[in-house]
Amino acid sequence: MARFSIKPYTVLITATGRAPIVLKLRPVPLLVGLGVLMGLPIAWIGLLLYQNVQLAQRNQNLSETASEVLTELNAIGHEIEVLKTRAGLPDREAENTRLPSDEKIPPRGGVAEVALAETMFDEARRQLPGIEQMLAIAVKPALEQTLESEAEQAAAFPSGKPIAGKADVSSEFGLRPNPFGARRYEMHEGLDFSGPVGKPILATAEGVIVRADYNGGYGNHVKIDHGYNYETLYAHMSKIEVKIGDRVQRGDVLGYLGSTGRSSGPHLHYSIYRNGRAVNPRYYLKLEETQ
Repeated sequence: MARFSIKPYTVLITATGRAPIVLKLRPVPLLVGLGVLMGLPIAWIGLLLYQNVQLAQRNQNLSETASEVLTELNAIGHEIEVLKTRAGLPDREAENTRLPSDEKIPPRGGVAEVALAETMFDEARRQLPGIEQMLAIAVKPALEQTLESEAEQAAAFPSGKPIAGKADVSSEFGLRPNPFGARRYEMHEGLDFSGPVGKPILATAEGVIVRADYNGGYGNHVKIDHGYNYETLYAHMSKIEVKIGDRVQRGDVLGYLGSTGRSSGPHLHYSIYRNGRAVNPRYYLKLEETQ
């Protein structure tokens, strides 16, 4: 088989009256040089394209990040408005720190243009001081007062157990036959819980003792003013463990179950008063959890 080889060429250029010019051409170096010369622009163009793609991707990522920051700020602004409402703040207290998102947007339109990342970051930086000022000056103090008041109301709500251990209801709230056998009905303003003498009687909410003495009908009894228009009554105790003026917490022992006063047997009479009127304690107690 014949071996292929590229031979050099000699080119002779002559002109009348002048010495001839001899050029010796070597194909391999010539082709390599031409390839290099042609490849340089292509490589340069490819590098530029790659750099542009990378720059575009970075700009896209930056724009997405800026958009996310503004979205989060708007969400925070909405949550602040919710907290303001809960804290009972009127709008006029935060006029100087109102966010642009709080304002009504008038009818608008036109061709949509993508916002620059720098513009969105500038807007975020502009909003942050207003948010911080609103939280520090207006929302936080008012919300702390609101939460404190809510905690006080929750502590004063008579939802606790009035008797330790198992709670057996022996008489419901409302009309009932006379427990001593008379042929008439009577209004029972509470719930009766039966049990052995000496069983601890517990405060169902925080409050101040306003009665702790003997009464012909209720026998040894305790009355607590819980505030927020709530009072509770605990009657027929064998012994009282508190006195007028004491402040008690939910679960504190007030005395012990007995059968003093108008009673047919050992039990606790428990009443709840709302705005001075007796209400059914079942609306406040979770009796299934007192077993």
